Amino acid sequence: MNRRGFTLIELLIVIVVAGILLSIAVLNFAEYLRKGAVERQTKEMYSDLMAARTAAVTQRSPKRVIITPTVFRSISSSIGSSIGLSTTKVLSHPVTWSGKSASDTEVEIDFDERGTFNIDAGNGNTTICIEPSVQSAQYDSIVVYSTRIHLGKVAFGGACNSDNVTVK
Repeated sequence: MNRRGFTLIELLIVIVVAGILLSIAVLNFAEYLRKGAVERQTKEMYSDLMAARTAAVTQRSPKRVIITPTVFRSISSSIGSSIGLSTTKVLSHPVTWSGKSASDTEVEIDFDERGTFNIDAGNGNTTICIEPSVQSAQYDSIVVYSTRIHLGKVAFGGACNSDNVTVK
């Protein structure tokens, strides 16, 4: 007798294999979403820093950016004043930084009318890192030097400072 079709065992094996493949795909997709969110926030902060720097140069007026662990604020007034038009963004991922005192609750980045960042830190820069660092993300940090701003990637398990960031 020639029967065509599948046995119950064959169908169960196919369902189990499909389930395993689907669970792997879901885990990879969740990691992909986390990576994308970290990269998006890093690039938005970089863009906002560059916009503040450009505004300082084109308007020939100092500009200030204030970053707390959960808020990014750009002030369109001169340095030394927190009054003026400001753009505030609530950060979806908390940030940490180096280059200032660790006890500071915020970091202030002041661009003068030439677009340079006045650095009072000992290592000559301020490093801003997105937490938690997602190892697969291409960018998760920003290094602000006196005359330039770079995106970077923190070394796995490294502290948030320019020595542990690979500038890209």
